[in-house]
Amino acid sequence: MSVSAFNRRWAAVILEALTRHGVRHVCIAPGSRSTPLTLAAAENPAFIHHTHFDERGLGHLALGLAKVSQQPVAVIVTSGTAVANLYPALIEAG
Repeated sequence: MSVSAFNRRWAAVILEALTRHGVRHVCIAPGSRSTPLTLAAAENPAFIHHTHFDERGLGHLALGLAKVSQQPVAVIVTSGTAVANLYPALIEAG
């Protein structure tokens, strides 16, 4: 199995687990490292997809969706400082 196929399969498994736990909204700021998760989310009809080019704005979008729906919301961003840009929304959630 190629690395690409392996990564796509694991991404599908992770997202399927999220659906079993009630996640319906997926907020995505796509990047090269998150491509397998992004593609798996796009291929899963159980999800409502929200995309944004800025991780900080995406974090606040996810927070708003979670507060309004009272449901968990998945967030997909690329690696590195992209994750740190979600921190302001985490502080607001607290």
